[in-house]
Formats: sequence, C-alpha cells, structure tokens
Amino acid sequence: MKKVSYKVALGGVVASLCLLLMFLTAVFPVLSMTLPVFSGMLIAVVAIEISVPWGFVTYAAVAVLSVFVTPDKEAAVFFILFFGYYPVLKALLERRRIKWLQILIKLVIFNISIICIYYFIINFLGTVDFFEEFGFFNDYLVAGMLVFANLVFLLYDYTLTLTISLYMKWFRPTFLRKIK
Repeated sequence: MKKVSYKVALGGVVASLCLLLMFLTAVFPVLSMTLPVFSGMLIAVVAIEISVPWGFVTYAAVAVLSVFVTPDKEAAVFFILFFGYYPVLKALLERRRIKWLQILIKLVIFNISIICIYYFIINFLGTVDFFEEFGFFNDYLVAGMLVFANLVFLLYDYTLTLTISLYMKWFRPTFLRKIK
C-alpha cells in the first residue's frame, strides 16, 4: 500500500497540471475542447497509479478550482460535466465482461452528459442557441449532430484506451526505471 503522502503529492501534481491546461484555454482558444480532454487523461494517471476513488477526488478538486481559474467557462463546463470524470469512470465501466453492455452504458452516460452540457451552456452562460436559426430542420439537425457526436465519442473512447495502454506499457516502465 502506498503512503498517504505519495497519494497527496501525486494528486496535487496532477491537479496543478490539469489546472495549468485549463488556464491555457485562454491563451489558446482554439484548444478549448482539446485541453479539457488532456486534463482528463492526466486524471486517469491518478486512477491508475493510486486508485479510482483518488481519481475522483482529484477530479473534484480540479473541477472546483477550474470554475475559478479557467477564463474559458465553456471549457470548464466540458471538463466538469464530462471530460474530467469520464477517464476515471471508464476504469470502472470496463470491469464488466460484456462488451456491448459496456458500450451501451458509455453511450448513455455520454448522451446524458452532452445534453446537460448543451442546456447548461445555453441557459447559464448565455450562449445563443445555435439550432434555433434552422427552423423546420431544427429537429433533424439536432438528431444528426447527436449521432455525429456519438461517433466522435466512440473514437475518443478508443483513443483514450490506446493512450492509457501506451502509458501502462511504455511510459510507466520507462519513468519508474529512471526514478530507481
């Protein structure tokens, strides 16, 4: 069992790196979706190295602080409502042996999250509803965008799996060997 000081130190370092990435959304506005994704991937490191509950604690700390630190509030909303907790939750979901059930649960979680993000941004951040201007095609456009978002999510999930695998097979052994 790892010492509490190690857990707190790793969680603190990862949280500070996540907050730095979230702050950089103001410097590089083009990366306002990408930087929350990378922040979530860093939180996955805590879940791997320590435990899933510590991953959620680190996520919670970054989520609360990102509200105050992140100038781009939409990026903070994306991090808080999906990209921050999903890499940690993925570890729990993939313990299930039935693959199609894993995918179904992941898609349900993603769809609930994306709908919450959409309504939060429209109602609380005062962003104009993009779909209102399309009138009759509004329902079809929303459905098409949701289908496209689900396909992109499946690609994100696969990429996250590859990234975690790369961390476990290459970066972790290399990094730990250099520390010893």
